[in-house]
Amino acid sequence: MELPLKRVEEFLHNRIPVSKAIDCQVVEASDKCLKLSASKIGNTVMDSEFSDLSGITLCKLSSWAFLQVSLQRLNYKPFTSLSHATFSKNREIDSNSSTLFATCCLPSDKEWQQFLRMLSRKARAKVSLVATLSDELGETATLTCEYDTRDLDPA
Repeated sequence: MELPLKRVEEFLHNRIPVSKAIDCQVVEASDKCLKLSASKIGNTVMDSEFSDLSGITLCKLSSWAFLQVSLQRLNYKPFTSLSHATFSKNREIDSNSSTLFATCCLPSDKEWQQFLRMLSRKARAKVSLVATLSDELGETATLTCEYDTRDLDPA
């Protein structure tokens, strides 16, 4: 099911001001996946290469926002904190690319259901989400984020 792109984008910009600063835009939003974009020009350091830090930030934003939106749609009031992240770079970003994308999708159904069961039982759970950074030529890097999540309004 598609989510309203502007609504997700406003949620992200209001909650995380750096998302607006790096000109983060929502390209795709569904209950299975969230895809964000950022202009390479606006995030280039000293007229050279795109900063890895901007790529990591875009990936973190996609995973965090995806988790927040997914849980809120399931009537949770989540508080999430990033407990561990691992960045793996496959190649440099293409110098001719104008836009970068970060995509975060649901983990395996088994892992997601286990996470939701633990969250509903104990109002606390951990989940790992993978965000993929890509340019016009394809995937450039991945960021695996492990989040500690609490439900602030357990039923």
